[in-house]
Amino acid sequence: MNINMHILLDELRELNPKSYLHDSIDLTIRSMAGFDKTSDGFLKDTLYLATTTALAAWEGKLQDVNLIVTGAFDLDFAQRNRCNIICFDDSLTPVEIAGHIFRIQKKYDDWNNALLSALIAKKPTKHLFAIALEEIHNPMMLLGPLNTLILAAGDIPASCTDTLWRELLNEGYLSYEHPLYSELLKIAEKKPSEQPFIVKFPMHDYTYLIANLFQSGKRCGALHLLEVNQPFSLGQITLVAHFRSILEQAIKTIPDLQILSSNANGFVYQLLNHIYVKESIIINSLQAKGWKVFDEFLCLNLMQNKMQRDDTLLNIIVQELSRVFPAAIILNYKDGVVMILRHADFPFDREDLRARLASFVRKFFLTIGVSSVFYDFKNLKRHYDECSLAIKYGLAQDPTLALHFFDDHVFRHLSRFIFVENGKNQFIHTKVELLHHYDLKNNTELVKTLLTYFQFGQSKSLAAEKMHLHRNTLTYRLNSINNLVGIDCSSRNLQEEEIFHIMLSCKFLEYIP
Repeated sequence: MNINMHILLDELRELNPKSYLHDSIDLTIRSMAGFDKTSDGFLKDTLYLATTTALAAWEGKLQDVNLIVTGAFDLDFAQRNRCNIICFDDSLTPVEIAGHIFRIQKKYDDWNNALLSALIAKKPTKHLFAIALEEIHNPMMLLGPLNTLILAAGDIPASCTDTLWRELLNEGYLSYEHPLYSELLKIAEKKPSEQPFIVKFPMHDYTYLIANLFQSGKRCGALHLLEVNQPFSLGQITLVAHFRSILEQAIKTIPDLQILSSNANGFVYQLLNHIYVKESIIINSLQAKGWKVFDEFLCLNLMQNKMQRDDTLLNIIVQELSRVFPAAIILNYKDGVVMILRHADFPFDREDLRARLASFVRKFFLTIGVSSVFYDFKNLKRHYDECSLAIKYGLAQDPTLALHFFDDHVFRHLSRFIFVENGKNQFIHTKVELLHHYDLKNNTELVKTLLTYFQFGQSKSLAAEKMHLHRNTLTYRLNSINNLVGIDCSSRNLQEEEIFHIMLSCKFLEYIP
């Protein structure tokens, strides 16, 4: 990174300099030169080394020039000429000062290179913050556009009880009831600055530094610092501004920062990560889309082929999906794309869904999991997990299929859970289990026949039609079941509880590992 006059002043404090600098973090230095008496002009991005006596001849011609000087400091001269001066006494030579500056430049070049290397390697946000805190001396937190906490880093004193920090760390979001909430919103609305700015709230002890983050010209979140370790010098503010620019570059490449690439979907990312989000935040966010928390929803997880994972391709998929499903919530998440549909915007008809997704499957080689219908948006994480289970069970059953519905595998999933926890012998109806063993030994379908018969209300005609059998064949099978295990299907005296136990046992036996 190019060094800044305010950073130099911070780093050279131990040498007891005197200074006069403009209150701007744009005093960037790209090169250094000796003060040339014969020069007829000065570059604003060059740092000139001089003695105070040599400056007298240039009265009125030094506006915005950046100077490191030795000798007696004249504040009036600096103010009259509106130049930027850091001045040392004669005990230091220009060569010694230049040596200090070169070491400072290397220090911050190394710091910047470490940040850029982490960015290129798509390291987690926590890694970026760890590097940033090597030179930024106050604790930081990154907030999403809906005041949800993305990350907090640095030492936070226990005494910060009247600040935003404690609530954010404990709850993960900023409560609407917090006394600073309305003040913070007013400041954010009135000052959507692209440069970091300092806030001092009335009646509170701490000063905040806020650096808004932008994507495509729109504010997408904010980096907050709390002044508890060192005062916010302009040098520190410059470093925060630089780190903010690193975060803006990282937003679309580092997965745990992708929440900040879309204001509307920040709370969805939090829910998917099983982070508690206050219901009022969910309600307000959904209302902005014209949705309600207890509408009917469907969650889809679109996964790329493991051999062809490509972040750029994922962004293209999101754009294409947005065109086909304009009312949906769509976002990159982990190694895939999550899409949430609302029944009022898109009827959950399987064939229509298959048709709309067919081109995506062919074009992008996707595997898609579809959750069950759900009625409470707060449970989004559970239904996202259903998408993953649908893909897992679906591929195990038929690796050639690309679209998998969790509803098709509910009993498979439930049976695995029940049998792992309790063992099948405690649950499966004994007579149905005997019938199952007979089917396995003789390659028959008596269990399936029994289930179908009860599913169609003990109607032989409907059951036979469903199984593509002659009615007499179905009757023969039912008689065989009675003779083999003693289940009299023709009896109307069977208790509802026993019929339910028989049917459930038949269904679970389809999925026994």
